[in-house]
Amino acid sequence: MKYVDIASRFGDVTLRVTPVPHPWDPAQIAYDIQLTAVDLDASGVYMEDAEAPQTLVEFCRELADNHKGFDGEKHWQSIGGGLKIRADHDQINATRLYVQLSAGVVPEWTAYAELHVDPFRFDRVAINLKLFRQELLSGEVEPDGEPQRIDPRKRAREPLKKIGTPNPQPGSV
Repeated sequence: MKYVDIASRFGDVTLRVTPVPHPWDPAQIAYDIQLTAVDLDASGVYMEDAEAPQTLVEFCRELADNHKGFDGEKHWQSIGGGLKIRADHDQINATRLYVQLSAGVVPEWTAYAELHVDPFRFDRVAINLKLFRQELLSGEVEPDGEPQRIDPRKRAREPLKKIGTPNPQPGSV
């Protein structure tokens, strides 16, 4: 299955979005969402609200179109509010996403993470999500099993990401 990763610049947090068939309406789309970090692994399937003012693709397109910055916050949520995404822009060089996943019956669980994302990343996210969504709805692609998962325990064993130049050239000051 095709997916889009939205990775934070800091903290090794990743939001993986995989378009999947809607459980009961073939004209709609659902998303398998996985939110991971070194010590976090939460996932669920969330449906778009057909009556919402915008789709997830349109939300990402709006973030891409406003890559230079925007005032206030932008919001998107799935039907029933199980997946909530809030975005703001630091007016410099980062779009901050605040992602909340909730699922389950009593007691309901909730996972939350903040991602600092390069604003230009949302152009590719919007394009790919739109393409994957169209392929799925048109029947061009058959979903092939389970969505691919990120293994946070494997990621925890890997070296930490380093920002800047971790290995200066010999002889440089």
